Amino acid sequence: MYTIYISPTAVDDITVAIEYYNSLATDLGYRFADVITEYIERIALSPTSSATRYKNIRCKPVKRFPFLITYTIDELNLSVNILRVFNTYQEPLW
Repeated sequence: MYTIYISPTAVDDITVAIEYYNSLATDLGYRFADVITEYIERIALSPTSSATRYKNIRCKPVKRFPFLITYTIDELNLSVNILRVFNTYQEPLW
């Protein structure tokens, strides 16, 4: 299992999404957080299972919510760096 590091930007992405979804329906934001946690755990177990999209950045689409988890793998340190939990309805920043 790889060690997961979550960037401050990704933490902000998750926080904003939780607040947004909770404003739509009771506990929907917390269900979103549970789904994201599940996906991050899957990434930790098998980080190479997602496609490389941009140079060394991999993307894991999230089912049930319009989000994409972007990350890099550090094979030397057996770690994964979560860069963004990106709302696919937004324009990319890169």
